[in-house]
Amino acid sequence: MRNILILFLLTITSVSFAQGSHKTDSLNQGQDSLIKPKKERYNLNPMASSLLSTFIPGAGQIYNRKYWKAPLVWGGGIALYLTYNHYNRRHHFYHQILIYKDRGGASSYIIPYAEKYGSEFTELSATAISELDQSNIQARNDAAKNQKQQLIIGASLFYLLQIVDATVDAHFQNFDVSDDISLNISPANFQYLPYAQGISFKLSF
Repeated sequence: MRNILILFLLTITSVSFAQGSHKTDSLNQGQDSLIKPKKERYNLNPMASSLLSTFIPGAGQIYNRKYWKAPLVWGGGIALYLTYNHYNRRHHFYHQILIYKDRGGASSYIIPYAEKYGSEFTELSATAISELDQSNIQARNDAAKNQKQQLIIGASLFYLLQIVDATVDAHFQNFDVSDDISLNISPANFQYLPYAQGISFKLSF
């Protein structure tokens, strides 16, 4: 009878332990199912990013998933083109008048041309433009040409900058910015200056 009672108690204990273990496993499985799977790391190729930005400005930024930068590249490019186009037409306008002046053209040729295009580049009337001397026209022509050349340089730098930006973003993908990086600030003592006090900054990573 005693052996039967001991066997009965062992059986109950084993069943209870098994049920407890099953509940624990079920709970752990439920918690694991609530944890969202970790996204796979999107590996970037700096060379691909550079080539995309070289052939299609803004494409490298999209490849790097910096989508907000692409409209900035496109907007900047469009603004530079429109500004360049304005000064290019302005240069052509004054250059054409300068040709008329060099050839001794009469006002009857300059006034119709100035009436058609001049209002976009100057507040002077067509008659006033025709009466400007050659040195004044030359100065306006040179100013428009210089501004056009400056815009070409600026557009070239902007083009190179967006390539560099895309390449650097791709390189910095694997840059470690983890919680292990810390800055410790503490008092500092100087070995050869016993009466001097300072502050020590220690960067740990």
